[in-house]
Amino acid sequence: MKIVTLSAAALAGSLMLLGTASATAATNSNINPWQHCGIGAMIFDDNTTAAAISNVIWDLGTTAVTSATISPDTCNSKDIRVAQFIDETYDQLAMETAMGEGEHLAAALGLMNCSAEANQQVVSQLRTDLQGASAAAGYADEAHADKAFQYYNSLNQAAAACSAS
Repeated sequence: MKIVTLSAAALAGSLMLLGTASATAATNSNINPWQHCGIGAMIFDDNTTAAAISNVIWDLGTTAVTSATISPDTCNSKDIRVAQFIDETYDQLAMETAMGEGEHLAAALGLMNCSAEANQQVVSQLRTDLQGASAAAGYADEAHADKAFQYYNSLNQAAAACSAS
């Protein structure tokens, strides 16, 4: 009887944890635990659809959702690494983007797998986007996370040229 009660309590606690993990992970910078975390993201780093399918097939996604909450470092897809790098180095990235060169900017382009041939086009687009964003009313008052997220989106769009070249 004790074992059944204990098992039921553990199951209920796990379900509550998974529900909380899902809600938390979904709101953190648009991280989808099924696509960006767990075993699927480790195996299919650049293919979020395959990562999600793998996570669901493996264990209905529970490992991915749990890892997003308990061990965020397992959310190690390229998207997560790029977002973390931008968040940690945004001020340097913005300055180097405005200048058109720098080691943080080069590192960001490297994380996006940009070739030397595509770099100039990507940097040009990033500079244009950053100029537009920084000229907008209220930019100076925006939160760091909002600025970093704008840069992340801009880099993702500009880096589409990297995979096309």
